[in-house]
Amino acid sequence: MGEAIEQHYRGLIHDRNLIQFTPAADAAIERLISLIESGRLEVRRYEKGFMHGKAFIFGSDEGVIAGSSNFTAAGITSNIELNLGRYDPTPVGRVKSWFDDLWEDATDFDLAAIYRARFQEYDPYLIYLRVLWEMYGKELAEESDMEEVFHLTTFQNDGVWRARRIMERYNGVLIADGVGLGKTFIAGELLKDAVRERRQRALLVSPAALRDGMWESFLDQYQLYVENLSYEQLASEQQLGGDGKHLRNGIDEYSLVVIDEAQAFRNPDTKRAQALRRLLLGKPPKKLVLLTATPVNNSLWDLYYLLTLFVGHDGVFADRGIRSLKERFREAEQEDPEELSPDMLFDVLDSVTVRRTRHFVRKYYEGEHIRTLDGDEVPVRFPTPHVRSLKYSLDEVLPGFFEEFSEALAPADEEKEPLLTMARYCPSSYRKEGVPDESQLALVGLIRTGLLKRFESSVYAFSRTLEKMIENHRAFLEALELGHVPTPEVLQEWTNIDNDEEWEKLEALLASGSEPVGLYDAERLEEDVRSDLEILEGFHDEASALARKQDPKLNKLVEALVEVLAAAENEAIGRQDEIDKRKVIIFSYFADTVDWIGEHLQEIIAGDERLAAYRDRLVSVAGYGRGRPVSREKAVFGFAPRSTQAPPGLQDDKYDILITTDVLAEGVNLQQCRNIINYDLPWNPMRLVQRHGRIDRIGSPHDDVHIYCFFPDRELDRLLELEQRIRRKLAQAAASIGVESEVIPGGVTQELVFAETRVEIENLVE
Repeated sequence: MGEAIEQHYRGLIHDRNLIQFTPAADAAIERLISLIESGRLEVRRYEKGFMHGKAFIFGSDEGVIAGSSNFTAAGITSNIELNLGRYDPTPVGRVKSWFDDLWEDATDFDLAAIYRARFQEYDPYLIYLRVLWEMYGKELAEESDMEEVFHLTTFQNDGVWRARRIMERYNGVLIADGVGLGKTFIAGELLKDAVRERRQRALLVSPAALRDGMWESFLDQYQLYVENLSYEQLASEQQLGGDGKHLRNGIDEYSLVVIDEAQAFRNPDTKRAQALRRLLLGKPPKKLVLLTATPVNNSLWDLYYLLTLFVGHDGVFADRGIRSLKERFREAEQEDPEELSPDMLFDVLDSVTVRRTRHFVRKYYEGEHIRTLDGDEVPVRFPTPHVRSLKYSLDEVLPGFFEEFSEALAPADEEKEPLLTMARYCPSSYRKEGVPDESQLALVGLIRTGLLKRFESSVYAFSRTLEKMIENHRAFLEALELGHVPTPEVLQEWTNIDNDEEWEKLEALLASGSEPVGLYDAERLEEDVRSDLEILEGFHDEASALARKQDPKLNKLVEALVEVLAAAENEAIGRQDEIDKRKVIIFSYFADTVDWIGEHLQEIIAGDERLAAYRDRLVSVAGYGRGRPVSREKAVFGFAPRSTQAPPGLQDDKYDILITTDVLAEGVNLQQCRNIINYDLPWNPMRLVQRHGRIDRIGSPHDDVHIYCFFPDRELDRLLELEQRIRRKLAQAAASIGVESEVIPGGVTQELVFAETRVEIENLVE
């Protein structure tokens, strides 16, 4: 009954709101209010049951008319109604008695208050909100009526709303919400639009690890029929110029393409990017969703090439005063990163991007709740990240090594030739005719910096790399004796060697093809290769002699772990909380370094009582875990069983230290952990953003998370210019797409948001 009364009240409000604002209408309402307030007109509401009787009683005993007429102008004057009148005393008296009984049981009702509200003064801001409600209220109502599958938060729903609007205009959208804000669920809603609402085919493309892990589980859990390919499968698809068959349908069958970790498509010369562009050329036009928290990695051109995947043409933003998109990016790229104004690219990104930050969500969506993976509703909250640096120096254990090494690679005197000629990698410099191959010269530069990066990561990784180089130099000399000169060819996708996968590409590259030795100055070539071999063997012997216990970087790591344990013990509330607070992920981009760290910590933990809590609770991951005692899957579930929703049989909390390459830097929820240690630093700072996002995300049980960054000693950093390079890239990213929290100690941050919030409008519903 209460709901019916409330519905009746809302109906009166609705009817009042339909009355036009005219002098005649205002005068009539004022007369009604005056009648009620004078006491000449009384209003009561019968609330004990539904009453549908319609009767007009005249005088004390004069008569009664009962029938179908409503007490409205139309009901009384123009509608075709049936009414019967009685004027004899007996039935009239009975009707009057019936009415008097109902009147006594009824409740006084302030009808005048409903209409007095029409003449109240309102704050202009409320009037503005009312206008917004009239403009968007229908759309909001339609959204609320939609099938709820993902239980999105309000800010995620707003992200979906904005993404749909952008896609409608540009056939694509860049969803660049900060790490851990739920881009997966926004993408899921857009996929649902295609496959369930529009009954169309959709294609999802992601890294192989995410395809087989997070995305496979997500699509299965929400019963979304979506084809799910890896980057490699897309690049090799025969319909797109490859030699494999991976798509189940013709390329024009797909209406929506979603790319996860879309920053991997920022280089237009890669096979995967070229395959994607061919896929998008089909008819009818496909809609494209790019998911990435880090669209700017090495330069602003990364962002430009991502946008050109869907914006259509160079003049698409002419209506916003940008005659040429390419020219605008060229101007921005030429700016000093530390002086670049966010205004330079704001209009572009505001047109095509959904990006919200944690600060934005806290401010505009206060009190939001999110459904966790186990179905609980919890407040939307984020941990506070604390970033600190760890310094180390190798001078004491390898005295003079670095000076000798730097002299061999890059002498301080720029006019002096390096002792390492790198002849094996640039044989074209020794041809009897012609000029050196530019690609080989570039290769030499990359190898020099690659060696430095290996040394910065760990002496062990450096030593292992030298072993491979020594083997290749010996093989090269054997080929020379047989009359052949191995010649590397250009590999367009290969741009750096600061991870294992890129180094493996290098090995394959250097093994491809050969030319007759007669085309070369073989004697000089052999002399330089043998000289390089001797130098490399000397460096290898010295570096490989360094024992793990002597490594100052490993010793600094042990000190950091002792601090982590002490903090967990002092701050924890209960046993499980202490376990979660002492959990730590150690990231390196080289598998050799992962092994170096793991073997050392196993040995130290076994004998150091300060680290006793970590005994038998350490695991390492590199690649997919093949050839390791514990698989990648079991390592992740054993390390963070709650936040990864470990399946039955894998739910035991077994590990507190997880040592891993960047294979776990994307798409894995490890927020049960509180600490990350970056054992080495990539040139691309956005990799650090991805790493930190494993624990710095919605749903973290911790108020604070701690990020440690190892920085190399002064001499090595001088050669690498690592810190300076990272800071410049961070400044450029901050001024374009935004960087919401410190990536390295003292790193630049910038709050940039590309969103609409309709929270004020939605509050009017309440």
